[in-house]
Amino acid sequence: MKINPTIKLTLLLLVIMSGVGTASAYLAYNVGYKALQGVNQPPTNPAKKLKKTANLSTKPTEFVPVNEKTILIKVYDHIHQEEKSNSKSSKKKSKNDDKKAKKTSQSDSESVSITNLPIRVQDSGVTLEVTNASKKAGNLLLNVNLRNEGDNEFKFLYSFLEVKDNQGRSLSAITEGLPDELPPNKERFNGTIKIPTALMSQVESISLNLTDYPDQKLELKLSKIPVVR
Repeated sequence: MKINPTIKLTLLLLVIMSGVGTASAYLAYNVGYKALQGVNQPPTNPAKKLKKTANLSTKPTEFVPVNEKTILIKVYDHIHQEEKSNSKSSKKKSKNDDKKAKKTSQSDSESVSITNLPIRVQDSGVTLEVTNASKKAGNLLLNVNLRNEGDNEFKFLYSFLEVKDNQGRSLSAITEGLPDELPPNKERFNGTIKIPTALMSQVESISLNLTDYPDQKLELKLSKIPVVR
């Protein structure tokens, strides 16, 4: 029985194709195996880490409000730095300007001696004293001093200085020269409290109330301070 030459050719082609496919598969397997020899399986499943991270991110957190005392301390430190920079710049003025300012202040000011001054108050070793009162350019000027004879240092924020008239109404005031920090060295620190007199036409006396900041451990309160006319 003779085999058709076409069938022979077909069978030969099939054998050749099978051999080439087998050889290609073998070569591809060897190349892939060698390429993956340095690759190891991760010790943990990355999907688990992503799941844990997602759970943590979606977990609600408790709202913690900012402490009011911390905010006030930061505001105090900011104001303290500004006051220090302003005091440094004022010291750079020339002596001629200082002389002119003294002459102007002498001509514009009116100093009045008051019999019940000085008056003082003391608390926790700290003394606040009003030594003199005068009137200048529509302002009542009180010469005051602070001294710490105790064992602890105190800090002050003079924007919290409480000034009231004899009718209980609050008055605005500006302090100059008083220290922000009062060390326990018995040194006397002099300063001035300036109070506008525009709303004091019928005021006979005023009171001062100063406390340390932010602890508020002491209270320095002076009353019946006469108003200069």
